[in-house]
Amino acid sequence: MKEQRKAIQAEIITVGSELLGSWRVETNSLLISRYLGDIGVVVARKTVVGDRTDDLEGAFLGALSRAKILILTGGLGPTRDDITREVVSEALQCPLHTNPKLVRQLEERFRRVGASMSKNNLSQTRVPEGAGIIPNTVGTAPGLYWKRESQLIFLLPGPPAELEPMMCGPVSSIIRRQVRTSRIPFRRLRIASDSESRVDSNIEDIYLSYPRIETTILSSNGIIELMFQWKSHPDSSTAQFELGELVRQVRERLGDAVFTQEEENLESVVGGLLRKMGKTLATAESCTGGYIGKMLTDLPGSSDYYQGGIISYSNNLKNRHLNVSQAALDQWGAVSEQVAYQMAEGVRSWSGADLGLSVTGIAGPSGGNTEKPVGLVFLGLSDSLQTWVRKLVLNGTREAIRLRASRMALDWVRRHLT
Repeated sequence: MKEQRKAIQAEIITVGSELLGSWRVETNSLLISRYLGDIGVVVARKTVVGDRTDDLEGAFLGALSRAKILILTGGLGPTRDDITREVVSEALQCPLHTNPKLVRQLEERFRRVGASMSKNNLSQTRVPEGAGIIPNTVGTAPGLYWKRESQLIFLLPGPPAELEPMMCGPVSSIIRRQVRTSRIPFRRLRIASDSESRVDSNIEDIYLSYPRIETTILSSNGIIELMFQWKSHPDSSTAQFELGELVRQVRERLGDAVFTQEEENLESVVGGLLRKMGKTLATAESCTGGYIGKMLTDLPGSSDYYQGGIISYSNNLKNRHLNVSQAALDQWGAVSEQVAYQMAEGVRSWSGADLGLSVTGIAGPSGGNTEKPVGLVFLGLSDSLQTWVRKLVLNGTREAIRLRASRMALDWVRRHLT
């Protein structure tokens, strides 16, 4: 019987007091987890810790006692609150020494851009004894790493623009060389315009019949992601077959609710369909305030299919630029089926696009009443033959309602095109 090999487990510690507040979202662990997953390393634990010596030391020593691979990100800068290098070197009893080569490289970097170098920048040239250096091609703080018996320890900079080149290049290469890993087989499906509970109840019988596959269901404002990860031996010849069968059955059950099984977002799928079919789209947005237009224009080359849009937040603009009748506004109000209908037709006529898409609603937190509650949204879609309207009642914060409405509007375009 072939010996089963457990997946290598890692821990991530992100360092920075700002990450413990309400003004900065921690995303580095997501980036690191993605690259580790690509090479067959499972993240067992993530920790966020502030710029305090005792807290960081405790988090580091705890992870050191458990993890095969330990990655710390942040706290390698030149200021007093950047303490990662010092805390880790002391915990490992590896004295810090100034590296002359790093000093020369840093001085040359500042000369090249015509800037003067502050004395505190030299702290970034101090390297713990026994540590390897990972060059930083973007910023000033090099990454550091140790190979200690069966463990790998990495100290990486916090800015994502500096972290990602290290993860996708040197760090992944070092792990592959030092640790025997096998990429864990997995598949994903992305679904729009549905709820997490409905999707789960619809497909539960399917995924429960595959005990060697772990199914995870994630929900994010109108997008459901299904992750199917093989739990048994990563080299098993049956992994790809069972994953393929599971995905096939789930897709068959969910139908056109699935918009991709690749790593792409909804707006890129919609853009690809518009380009493939030679169609153009224009938008008229009220409560979403240009959200849909931004999502589409975030994609390079979107001018091939996106004509533009009107953010018609006021009734005056709806009337003047989208030909929404004053009678409809007076009788039914801006948040109504009739106004969404006329907005979609108006923006298609104004732009000359093949499709006109509109959205009007009450995003809150105020402005709702018994008849028209917060979260009430009307979508309009118009082509050369017909115009349709959909009514939505969405829950959540103002931001969540705006984002979900935008995604559901784009998903409606996708389904219309397919």
